[in-house]
Amino acid sequence: MHHKKSMRIRANQAAEWLTEFSPALQYALQPVVNIHTGAVFGYEALLRGLKQLKLLNSHALFERAHAEQHSQTLDAYLTALAISQFAALPNAQRYRLFFNLDPHWIDPQHGAQVFQCLQAQGLPPDTLCLELSKAVDQAVYPDLGAMIAGYRTAGLHVALDDFGDGHSGLRRLYLYQPDHIKFDRFLIQGIDTDHRKRVIVANAVQLAHQLNIQVIAKGIETEDELLTCREIGCDLAQGYLIAHPQTDHAALLPTYTQVADIHQRHQREQSGDLSLIESFLEPIPPIHASEGIARLFEAMRRDKQHHIVPVLDDADRPLGLVYESDIKDFIYSAYGRELIVNRAFARQIRDFVQACPLVDIHDPIDRLLEAYSAASDTAGVLITRDGRYQGFISATALLKLVEQKNLAVARDQNPLTKLPGNNPIHRYVSRAISERNQGWHLAYIDFDNFKAFNDYYGFRRGDRAIQLFADLLRTGLEQHGWFVGHVGGDDFFAAIQDAALDAVLERLRWLLEKFRIDVQSLYDAEDRQRGYLQAADRYGQLREMPLMRCSLALLEIRPGDDYSDGDELGRTIAELKHAAKQSASGLVLRREPHGVADEIASG
Repeated sequence: MHHKKSMRIRANQAAEWLTEFSPALQYALQPVVNIHTGAVFGYEALLRGLKQLKLLNSHALFERAHAEQHSQTLDAYLTALAISQFAALPNAQRYRLFFNLDPHWIDPQHGAQVFQCLQAQGLPPDTLCLELSKAVDQAVYPDLGAMIAGYRTAGLHVALDDFGDGHSGLRRLYLYQPDHIKFDRFLIQGIDTDHRKRVIVANAVQLAHQLNIQVIAKGIETEDELLTCREIGCDLAQGYLIAHPQTDHAALLPTYTQVADIHQRHQREQSGDLSLIESFLEPIPPIHASEGIARLFEAMRRDKQHHIVPVLDDADRPLGLVYESDIKDFIYSAYGRELIVNRAFARQIRDFVQACPLVDIHDPIDRLLEAYSAASDTAGVLITRDGRYQGFISATALLKLVEQKNLAVARDQNPLTKLPGNNPIHRYVSRAISERNQGWHLAYIDFDNFKAFNDYYGFRRGDRAIQLFADLLRTGLEQHGWFVGHVGGDDFFAAIQDAALDAVLERLRWLLEKFRIDVQSLYDAEDRQRGYLQAADRYGQLREMPLMRCSLALLEIRPGDDYSDGDELGRTIAELKHAAKQSASGLVLRREPHGVADEIASG
């Protein structure tokens, strides 16, 4: 009796304590989207209303609850609030809710309590992903490991937030085995211009994928940050560029189309990887984990061609594979089938699911190979589109896929420099002149005085000059968002989309000057000091031939410009290249279809 009275008193105290906070608190939802398409994968719940309570942030609220011994009360209230607001979204069960834990309330039974909240709203347990911030560490909270194990038992997901900052490092990655990691904003900010950040994040992404962990780039605010994060392999994106947190949940969209639009605008070269992957994709009929074991037997009986069955959650997200070999003892034994479908046996489809690498259909083929190579004892790779099951690529098909890719690459690249050759260049130019709503800069580059150098020193040294310039194109342009190609011989091509003219000219001036200086190292000391070669010209006459430099013809295509006449475009480029050869700086620019070529001063 005394115990019940004590419980009632505590409950009343908790309710009274909450009345100070609950009217002001609500959750804003910020989309977490597929980094290729912008389709919503889930939402992070972010607490709002703290200013009304004169609290600086949610950490201050958690600290106060802890100091006043109401951490459990606050956690239970906020969990129920976030889940109920999320559940009100249309098709909420198809998305994932990312929810931050109160670092002061570490309870091994927390997973079961959250599970009950989800059940009350009619949501499956894998709807929720609990984020462990850098403040939540097992060194401080010994029960944390047991709590995470409880999450797994309940079917919840786990994410490491602020990965790469403070304690959110490799030890936590090993101990907690998260389903997702979110990079700290510090690593994402300016990643497009910071080589060290790019290397760190790229290697962390590769490590995460080898452990079958999805990577979320958090805090993306610029197009270049988004493009770089996609390029280095991040799976999901979140940030102000995509959407601000919304307290008006009716304003949330199922897809944020600007993500795909950004990739389309900045795509350097149309990749054939998607069509190749689709051609090797096997749409093996899947089953859902919520179905009974009898449904698994039926799927295997109907599909005798395959020895695996893909298993999905209720939102059609792949969980892994069931192998026929793992249940054949039950299938073929006298009483095995009856035993396994018996409710008293308490076996579910999830008990037989084996992990399998997941790769988005928009990822490059190299990513498929990397995922398969990192996995142990897997039959292949599961392919998703916007997080949903699309099909399966077997190990045998993957080898054929890589072979086809290598053949296509070899056909389309220059054998000396390994840069894209004429076919990719032609496709790029065709796209530039057909998409008239975009701005482009096309640069045609060749060497001056190369023939004399090549004849005098021989083709091996001539090849070294060509390779030197190709390396400059890679480091100076390609790594800054340019498409670069090798037409053949000493003729090259470079282009960029939607870039400011000043930035384009700055990059091209650097390229010309860098080559002019670096190529001098290929001359003998005597010729270098003299500043010219004594060599025969094309007519066989001995002349003083200046040291090599580049000539560059730059064509600016503004939105609305019409260059659809291929013959006219060819004449324009030829005129520009001739003007560049005659200019003192080696750089000329034409800014309108029927305009004149302007020489651009060097430096």
